[in-house]
Amino acid sequence: MHEPVTRILVVATNAPVPGLVAAVKQGFHQRVDYLELAERFDNRHVDYGIVRPNRMLERLEGITRFDLRLASQVNQIVRSARYQAVISLSERVGIPLALMLPQTVRHLVIFHHGMSARKLQLIRTLHLQHRWDIVAAISEAEAKGMRQALGLPAERVVALHTPVDTAFYQPQPGRQQASVVQSLGLSHRDYPTLIRAMRRLPHIPCHLRVGSSWISGRSGHEREVLPANISLQPFVPPVQLRTCYQQSRIVVVPIKASTQWSAGCTSVQAAQAMGRPVIATRRPGLAEYVDEGRTALLVEPGDADGMADAIATLWENPDRAERMGQAGRQLMEERFTIEQWLDRVVELTHKMMDWPARRSTSTMTGSAV
Repeated sequence: MHEPVTRILVVATNAPVPGLVAAVKQGFHQRVDYLELAERFDNRHVDYGIVRPNRMLERLEGITRFDLRLASQVNQIVRSARYQAVISLSERVGIPLALMLPQTVRHLVIFHHGMSARKLQLIRTLHLQHRWDIVAAISEAEAKGMRQALGLPAERVVALHTPVDTAFYQPQPGRQQASVVQSLGLSHRDYPTLIRAMRRLPHIPCHLRVGSSWISGRSGHEREVLPANISLQPFVPPVQLRTCYQQSRIVVVPIKASTQWSAGCTSVQAAQAMGRPVIATRRPGLAEYVDEGRTALLVEPGDADGMADAIATLWENPDRAERMGQAGRQLMEERFTIEQWLDRVVELTHKMMDWPARRSTSTMTGSAV
């Protein structure tokens, strides 16, 4: 058994939310990964709450999409408090930290957009891959792609699928009648394709709930004339979001074809945890979050006719949709719980801490050099 590691800093790329801990305890919000992870290590976590105002750096962050101010503050904290390891929950802070942290500090970074050509080129140019001990991509497809692109061995680039709180997101029998098709979220959504699909299905009501807790921006539906069977709904907090899933006979997650291979994974997970069948766009990472044919139907990017056919198939076969929803719930409980995610991060951290002192570049790149 490993002794608890006492000097690990968990770095989250989230703004502090007043009352969040209380909301989780009261059942009004799902469990929060970075809070639970910090608790596992009995250690400190930091987030955007420590960031100091700096207009010039803020503008630069908007251009680069890297959290430079957060990374700078974390570097100072690590050095002054002599932390032994850092867990960066996003490459937004993990990439700049690779340039700042002492090489004696172990560093695990989770990549949410690992196949970005711009990021991969930057990493190769600055040789940043040799400054991380473990890179965790949120799908096996992205982990494999990053290994090939960066010339790293499998032990240093691993898959770490995002988790879902299956206790918070779970079916509530008899509370809400499932009566609509519903599509939620904002990141890399392809709502124009869904809108074209719904024009073929005027008898099926669809709720479009555009929004995100993490990002802002336009989703593409603004340029479309919505048919009468689609209604725009407001973005709501998690406790109300459960009701939205409960009201859904089918949850549709349309995604653009891009290098964001796992976009939509949290919506897909929550829907399945709520016992709802899913229709999603086929993407290399997102496909790992469903069991195609058993818990979800996948359609090709931009295929409005294929999406319409999939929606009609499940709408007209409620027994099949119900079976798929039950199978989705089982899949989330078996493979994607937050407990499993926490155990895996702790395992990777112990593995990282057990390695010898930071190895040379040639050793760390393995046989690919």
